[in-house]
Amino acid sequence: MASPQQRAVRILVVDDEPVVQEVIRNVLDRPGMFLVEALDGEKAIDLLLRERFDLLIVDKNLPGITGLDVIRRARAQDPEVAALLITAYASRESVEEAMAIGVDDYIVKPFAIQDLMAKVEQALLRRLERIQRPARPIAQARRLRALVCAPDEGERRLLSEALEILGHGPAHAVTLSQALSEIRQGRADLLVCDVGELSRNDATACFLRSAVILASALKVVAVSSRHELEGALEALRSGASKVVYRPLADAARLAELLREFLEGGREKTPVGVRSRRITS
Repeated sequence: MASPQQRAVRILVVDDEPVVQEVIRNVLDRPGMFLVEALDGEKAIDLLLRERFDLLIVDKNLPGITGLDVIRRARAQDPEVAALLITAYASRESVEEAMAIGVDDYIVKPFAIQDLMAKVEQALLRRLERIQRPARPIAQARRLRALVCAPDEGERRLLSEALEILGHGPAHAVTLSQALSEIRQGRADLLVCDVGELSRNDATACFLRSAVILASALKVVAVSSRHELEGALEALRSGASKVVYRPLADAARLAELLREFLEGGREKTPVGVRSRRITS
């Protein structure tokens, strides 16, 4: 019969501040969770060589071997392992670097107990989804699995209607965090996103931009109601394949603007190589 330790979710917590270790221990030390602690990256890697974990909670700025190095090593051994990165400040550059090596989310200090627990649960759920995700079929249906992301309900309806006209509906209206989850799990072929949402400067938007760049088969269209070159260029730098300027309330015209790109069958190329198109 398996011991309680073997049945529990195994979590490795790596932080050089004992007070942070204590806070995390007080939150997560409960039935169903088994915690192992390390004060530095060297000890963490030694543990990774000898034990298997479901989730890593790692401070970014460890002395010596960094938190990113620990997560990189863990993901090399187990691509499905969940990982949360603790930091005092999440810049766009650091978020994109972390996303590239497989970090699921950030924990920004000081953090609330409820936020920590929610991020742990979400990271473990994403790990379970990765494990259970079936292989995608080689042949893809013509109808695209479309996501619509915009802050205004009227804009969401307009974008969804345009996609319905093209036969790619019904599109699912999502928040940025929901879009990130769907893209990570390979459940989206097309993201039609308000240009302002894609170029936001918070951690979720940074993770989404990195996921968009890494998902090479994903088509991304940024939609703007105004002819703003700076916003359009920022969207293209953030992973959009195309920017369109939508007519104020004309779904049919917007559908025409989307048709050429969507039916062209183009796949994204690396940033800096992609053909950048702005359509009015």
